[in-house]
Amino acid sequence: LHLNNVGDKSYKIRVQGQKQSRKRKRMFRRGRSFDLDKGDRSYYNFGGIETVRVRAYQEGLKAALEVVSEKGGGGSGRNSGTTATLFGHKHSVGDGKSNSSVKDDIQTALNALQLLCPPRGSREYFVQENAIALSKLANYIAPTSSRDDKTPIPSIKQQNIDLLLHHSSKLIEMRTLDALLRTLRDRHLMVASRLRRARDYWKWHVNLSGGWFGLFTQDIRQKVNSVCPWLGLNDLKERIQRDYERVTASWERELACLGKIEQILLDRPEEMEVGSLLSVTNDNDGEETSWFSNLLNGGNKSKPSLDASAELMLKTKNRMWIRETEDWCTNARRAVSDSINEVMITKDVGDDERSESQQFLNDWASYEAATENAPSWLTALSIVEYSGSPRRPGEQRYFQLSTIISQVKRYDFLGIPSSMLILFAANMFHDRVVAPHKQEMVEFAKSVFSAVWGVIEFRFYIPLKDIVLDLLNRRPRMVDPFALSNEQTSLDNMLKDLGVGDGTRENRALALASASRMYEEEVAGGAIRGIVRGKVAQLMLIQIQQLKADLLQAMDTIDVLVDANRLNVQLIAGIPALLIVIYGTRAVFLFWSNIRMKNFRLPHDVHSEMTDYLKKVEECLVLSNYQLDSKCQEQTTVGAKACLRPKEMGELLLLLHSYMNLLDFMSPPFPSKQCNSIHQSVQNLLLQGQMSTTRQLDLLKVIQSKNDELLKFI
Repeated sequence: LHLNNVGDKSYKIRVQGQKQSRKRKRMFRRGRSFDLDKGDRSYYNFGGIETVRVRAYQEGLKAALEVVSEKGGGGSGRNSGTTATLFGHKHSVGDGKSNSSVKDDIQTALNALQLLCPPRGSREYFVQENAIALSKLANYIAPTSSRDDKTPIPSIKQQNIDLLLHHSSKLIEMRTLDALLRTLRDRHLMVASRLRRARDYWKWHVNLSGGWFGLFTQDIRQKVNSVCPWLGLNDLKERIQRDYERVTASWERELACLGKIEQILLDRPEEMEVGSLLSVTNDNDGEETSWFSNLLNGGNKSKPSLDASAELMLKTKNRMWIRETEDWCTNARRAVSDSINEVMITKDVGDDERSESQQFLNDWASYEAATENAPSWLTALSIVEYSGSPRRPGEQRYFQLSTIISQVKRYDFLGIPSSMLILFAANMFHDRVVAPHKQEMVEFAKSVFSAVWGVIEFRFYIPLKDIVLDLLNRRPRMVDPFALSNEQTSLDNMLKDLGVGDGTRENRALALASASRMYEEEVAGGAIRGIVRGKVAQLMLIQIQQLKADLLQAMDTIDVLVDANRLNVQLIAGIPALLIVIYGTRAVFLFWSNIRMKNFRLPHDVHSEMTDYLKKVEECLVLSNYQLDSKCQEQTTVGAKACLRPKEMGELLLLLHSYMNLLDFMSPPFPSKQCNSIHQSVQNLLLQGQMSTTRQLDLLKVIQSKNDELLKFI
């Protein structure tokens, strides 16, 4: 039975790990608010940091893999013990290892360096994928030991492979720790944002407890407490003040932890220059060569050189880089351990669990052999992911809707779970509200759909269809050209029969004038006599024919005018649709941004808040290291020495995160191109290395000018 319980527990742990792995794989980053420095831009553009060095080491590992596969590569095992390198003693490829194990190490390092974090991809999944490689390369990651003069010196080729594996392993560790630190920084940002909202909440209650309203509520509390002393309302003001002080202390401590993490990220060793890549990479990599070129080259293709990779790693800059990387990785592990320990102190857990977690993190930060396996890395990743969930002191509220909902979900009365109560309430709502009025709801939905479709058809579909038909086809005319020509010919013939014209178009006007004079003379001699004995009837028929011809001529002119302006009329008819699209999309975007912000505000109000955040950033930079003013006489000396401390760095990150969060919410209606430009300038505020506050203030002016230009698009 005990073995079965152990098996069930291990099975549950394995299933939980698989679920967590799938969850990390499906995760992706949204918006710009968590991409705050230039390293985050490297993840978006290149899939991680140190892309040039990664490519260079890949070429060296490919060369080492070919050497080991073809010639053994020093894996014969004749040299035992540790290898003496320039940076102490590391386990060599001949340290009791077979040729296949050396080949496996090289292949593992090569596969790990080929892992990339896709744009907006999950950095947690990137750490998880590197955990197995780090466990296999643990011998090359551990800190260097002291030198022993009795250790046999291996061959040059073996030293080169050892050196390449050592550099590659530390590079893999640095990329993994960088992603882990950025994950921890994101959790600290979320917690700091929560604590700031809680701080504002308690500050509002503290301000409300003063003045005449505070005295009024205090009198009411005293009277209520005298009747119901068990409520404990006398010390409510003191409790509010105490909670405000606790949440302020938690907020400042969170800012300090956030600033330490970001400073470690910015103090990362300098990346390799792009020009160094050409000395080890193959210029024809990925390009197929012709059979004629292979024949001229004797069948030998250009291959990456192991000696060139070793020469590159033995340069002064790269030798300093490996020393700085070892120190940086140690500091990064220690920072993760210290930050999680701070969270464990505030977390409501047992002493045994807290001490066990702290001991594990301390061992992991000290490179203990027992914690250099894949489960240990995944455990550290899980702890970092969970670090943002526990509530900090002072964060809880007395009346909070989320707390009430969570208590209702956990409610269990007489063995009946709360989900049964929720299902019962949903069934009652369906039977009492939805079912009796189902037909009315359906009719209302149909009427709304008909009205919407009518607007779409009348304002969008019909004008667009007419415009397309006018452009692709020629519409039929109202007047047939043959009918007009026939009527005009009949008029000319009738005038010729009357004897006043010759039946041509040129003399039609003179003939009509002569016919009019004859009609006047006939009418003047007597209308009845002219009808019986004269030509009045014939002249009247000519006038009727003239009227028909003139009417068709006028209709033909109108037809030409309408046909020439048909497209213009259709375009004018499409103006209401265009206005509906423009202002409708703006209204929809504004409504959606307000839903995301969970607050309904106008764009001008949001922009003013964004401007206020930038002013607070400027104030934070101006007040940073103000103690230097009393120590330095010249302002230039102060500007050169002033850099942000951990707490100030955390406050700066929180302000920039809040600003970028609003910028994400308002994009659109703000154009994406302008927002991306502002985002890039914000990332330049936190370049690799410690930038002085003077330069940051100069760059902040550029950001403020770009922010002011956003008013044009409101």
